[in-house]
Amino acid sequence: MNHTLDVVIPAGGDPGLLQRCLVALLCDGHDIDLRVIVVANGPASSQNQASAELLLRAFEDERQTLIVVTNTCPGKTAALNRGDRERRGGAVLYLDADTIILPGTLAAIVAGLATDEPLLVAPPMVLVRPEGRLERGFASVWPRLSGMENDVVGAGVYATNPAGRRRWSAFPPIAADDLFVRSLFARSERKLLAAGGFLFNLPRRWDLIRAKRRWDHGNRTLAGLHDVRPGNLPTRSFRSRLGDVARLWREGPALACFVLLALSARLTRGENDDAAAWIGPKPPPIAPVAPRRPRIGICIVTHNNADEIRACLTSLKSCWSELSIRIEDNASVDGTADLVRQAECRTKIRANPVNRGFAASVNRLAVDFGEEVDHLLLVNPDVELASDAIDQLIAASLASEAEAIVGGRMMRHDGSVDPHNCLAEPSLRQSIAFALGLRHWPGGKWLDPDALGGWGRTGIRAVPALTGATLLINRALWDRLGGFNEQYFLYGEDVDLCIRAKRLSGAPLFTGFARYIHQGGASSASDSERWVAILRGKVSLYRQHLPALRSRLARWLLLGGVTLRAMAETSGLARRTIWRDLWRNHNLWRHGWPQPDHSAK
Repeated sequence: MNHTLDVVIPAGGDPGLLQRCLVALLCDGHDIDLRVIVVANGPASSQNQASAELLLRAFEDERQTLIVVTNTCPGKTAALNRGDRERRGGAVLYLDADTIILPGTLAAIVAGLATDEPLLVAPPMVLVRPEGRLERGFASVWPRLSGMENDVVGAGVYATNPAGRRRWSAFPPIAADDLFVRSLFARSERKLLAAGGFLFNLPRRWDLIRAKRRWDHGNRTLAGLHDVRPGNLPTRSFRSRLGDVARLWREGPALACFVLLALSARLTRGENDDAAAWIGPKPPPIAPVAPRRPRIGICIVTHNNADEIRACLTSLKSCWSELSIRIEDNASVDGTADLVRQAECRTKIRANPVNRGFAASVNRLAVDFGEEVDHLLLVNPDVELASDAIDQLIAASLASEAEAIVGGRMMRHDGSVDPHNCLAEPSLRQSIAFALGLRHWPGGKWLDPDALGGWGRTGIRAVPALTGATLLINRALWDRLGGFNEQYFLYGEDVDLCIRAKRLSGAPLFTGFARYIHQGGASSASDSERWVAILRGKVSLYRQHLPALRSRLARWLLLGGVTLRAMAETSGLARRTIWRDLWRNHNLWRHGWPQPDHSAK
């Protein structure tokens, strides 16, 4: 198989986005003869050129080629035509500079194009969805429209082989270059790849309406070209729209959000919808990333985890990054530290004579790594990661335009999804839901804030808070936050970190592509002891992040919820058998974790 691939990137936007795009290509391009051609054009051409040149050394170290050229003619299609002059003539991938590919994408493209017949391929599109209800609704419906689902759409990522590239000479001066190329290939000549994917950041609020106007304008312009084959384009006739509504009616609120945004874009469209002029507040600059393959510092805190630690360490693999592993053992008496020393020569471990707590131990490990890592990966010792989980976390982090905290999809040993790795922020409504057990009521997914509307923990989206069984956090953000709040001995420190990160414009982000199995509670002597720690963490979160009156009410509701469950346990209705113990020992948790004593300072 020919493992040669050229990548043409027109770069006219934020240089921070281009840098993230190139890092993803660098990480995924192993075992491929890769030539990446960046065409810097537009008002940010000098910045884009400088951003690409920062990565020149990294590409050379990986025995890959990065070429940076400047284009004097404005427009994306002019940049594509300029980049084509630097190609070697083999398979080619056209890639927008604001796109992040997922692990395994380049290998899937090369394998998919290994034919002499004309072929157009693209990896699946994965929308990075913000928290807004309208945007989430649009994201749920848009990829499933007729002519888009299970077909090559483009959206800034499409590839063809030499026979396919001969279908056209040059790109015409239109915005919809991807649909123009699609129109030249019949349905049998288009292939949506099964592996890989690319992350598409969905614009927010009014930006999404403006983007929809530009997309519609590009499609109308495309329809006027004489060499376009309309039968190969997504049909948007009245009949097809009616068919989409009939097929997607079960989506309900999501379909209503999509229709509202589509109508808004249609009613506000103008003559200059293809222009890229910014209207409204200027977006914040994209957070920079290191111009190299990421360096990941893995922090593991153990306490009597001899039964789980070996499987955890074996699962720590990555093709996209360089891994360093440090462990702090908190007074284990089951030989955990000895097992680590025997099993992993690449792992450094420090054994404490006393249990310092999870938050304090992670903070010490982060200090030990110093500036030698770009990200910290916090992993519980009772976690087993999928083979590509770390790479998927890195890809999601690159897709975030802010400094990110990224969590994956937590699974149970039976293969079911554990939804507790994504939670709502502490609130009075959350405590009411716990007190009344709303999650178990009919329609509980809408009543319990922690259910996040019944979302199945799929895809990639911003979330209110993540829990810390497996978390990847940008090192610069960690330093700005000062690490974990050591007031939290165990449980609650991860939610507190996410809340503080959001105040600094950090982004808690969930990716369903990074999967891991979490046993849960392995460091606790009993289920009752674990729940005491969980409730102490909840009380501390309410006390720290809610106003005084609401905090007091939330804590009383928490106590009321335990009381009701203890009564249900007495009558034989409760599923668990710990609530009476928690009620009898409520003084152990109702005041939360001890607050720091500032009087001694």
